[in-house]
Amino acid sequence: MILLQAQNVVKDFDGKPLFKPLNFEIKSGDRTALIGLNGTGKSTILKMAIGQLEPDEGQMIIGHNVKVGYLSQAVITDDNHTIFEEASSVFERSRQLIDDIARICTRIAEHPDDQNLANDYALKEAELNKLGGYDYEYRIRMILNMFGFRREDWERKISTFSGGERTRIAFAKLLLINPDLLLLDEPTNHLDIVTIEWLEDYLKSYSGAVLFVSHDKAFINNLASKILELENGQISIYTGNYDAYALEKQHRYELALKEYNRQQAEMAKIQRFIEFYMPKPRFVSRAHDREKKLARLQASAMDKPYLQKNKVHIDFRGDIREDKKLIRLTDVAIGYPDSPKPLVTDINYEICGRDHIAVMGANGAGKTTFIKTLMGKIPPLQGRIDELTMLNIGYLQQDFTSIQDPRTIFDYFKDNFPLLEDQKIYDHLGKFAFSYEDDREKTLENLSGGEQMRVILAKLCLENYDILILDEPTNHLDLFTKSELEDALGNYQGTLILISHDRDFIDRCADRILYFHDGHAYAHNGSFTDFMESDLKRIMEEEKAKITESSSTHTKGDTRVEKPKKVSEFTVEKLMEKISKKEGEIAALKALCDLPENYTDATKLETIQKSIDAKQKEVDALYTKLNAM
Repeated sequence: MILLQAQNVVKDFDGKPLFKPLNFEIKSGDRTALIGLNGTGKSTILKMAIGQLEPDEGQMIIGHNVKVGYLSQAVITDDNHTIFEEASSVFERSRQLIDDIARICTRIAEHPDDQNLANDYALKEAELNKLGGYDYEYRIRMILNMFGFRREDWERKISTFSGGERTRIAFAKLLLINPDLLLLDEPTNHLDIVTIEWLEDYLKSYSGAVLFVSHDKAFINNLASKILELENGQISIYTGNYDAYALEKQHRYELALKEYNRQQAEMAKIQRFIEFYMPKPRFVSRAHDREKKLARLQASAMDKPYLQKNKVHIDFRGDIREDKKLIRLTDVAIGYPDSPKPLVTDINYEICGRDHIAVMGANGAGKTTFIKTLMGKIPPLQGRIDELTMLNIGYLQQDFTSIQDPRTIFDYFKDNFPLLEDQKIYDHLGKFAFSYEDDREKTLENLSGGEQMRVILAKLCLENYDILILDEPTNHLDLFTKSELEDALGNYQGTLILISHDRDFIDRCADRILYFHDGHAYAHNGSFTDFMESDLKRIMEEEKAKITESSSTHTKGDTRVEKPKKVSEFTVEKLMEKISKKEGEIAALKALCDLPENYTDATKLETIQKSIDAKQKEVDALYTKLNAM
């Protein structure tokens, strides 16, 4: 079934065509990644799909009765809701059905032979099962936990959370809504590695289709079954994940280059014929015929193909001796004085020249706090930090795009580097895809996230740093600029300390790992892949187990039997579904006992209790079977 179809879609911005007529379709079950350089129109396509923008020509068609979900903070309906209230609002119909079923059960107890009641019960039960059954609170707890919200967060009002946290709340709610077509713009931003890997697994088995924009190569590789690439205003379609796309793109490039060279050789041959025979009177007519042929070939000739013109050229300056000891931490604890306990304790670590260190951990584990402590912005709670004097440190902070600056790009650089000649500033900005003609009047506050990131990287490249500290540097960068950043950091001759949740990026840039988990620091010398295969896999499994266990515990007022940990085997999942359904039925029957018309009637209560006992025996038998597995 076709869920979304683009038919000859054209969109202009400021009188310039953003792309030529686009044609593509998204079908049920598709996992489609939309990639391309920043500014090519990826987010525009998503916004046209949900009706936020209209095409200038053509049409974006949504299938009949197709429910589309788009990740934005507009998903949140009420800032005064707690997280749990906001998530529960998705299941208003489920709660209503459960109440209806409880009332029908009361009437069935009074009129067991009433076929209309039995039919009504069956219809309500079928609708409830289609919506996910009785276990919606379990699903809410599981999703909230996986997005990093613990029980103590669930009763906080949404208005008290940061922008990044609100995005995660919106994402959690969007998954609970369960639309037919899920549109995601940079879904891994603000997520830690545990959550990203859980999200990959979740979306792989998602019942609908997913169209997503991402700069995370590992995420695309693990999820995508199709790639749409926006390039030169056109869409190219590739089957498979990112690695398959890269191979096929190379193959297409080689074929196109071969055809281009053939055309050029043919036109050169004709041109030589014309030049040789035109001066000869006997062959003038033939030479004119060849001129016409050459004109036709030139008119239809293809442009020279290329793989991807990366317009950004990054080169960090640094030169420090490899074995030089720069910073030593001894028994350091980090956090904030007004917090009940430190974020991380007993950090004993040494940072040397040319170390490339990735600081990792779940959201809230203390990564950014660690960086701020290293830089002296906040003091350690205990322990000692010794560092060389006069270290020159370059810093890219997370969420720098929230800074509003009315200066133009040129004025920003002129103020920071007054001795640099104007032409050199323009030349340097050109290396970061800023042109004199198009961008000289742009102000920093009006730049996109990707453009602002390029400005900060351009600034960092103009100074010589002993240490570069980069907090989430790949946010807002397209895949191709990120690749250039990886190469530049690989060649950087200083010390690198970076925070990132991008697994492929970490693997390419870091040779040491410092991982924060549960208040402890784990040090590893080697790549992220090595760490993943040893310590991190164990740590992540422990974290996922905690999250699942937390999801299965009772919420306040929950009368259902506690669910066991969710496991992945197909047969066990089916068994869990049966248990969940039976537990929901028990919960509905118990609710009947509390109705005023029932709790004073001993006969009704006895009938209901017998039903509860019978269903509980079925549940006990299912649990016995589950434990045996």
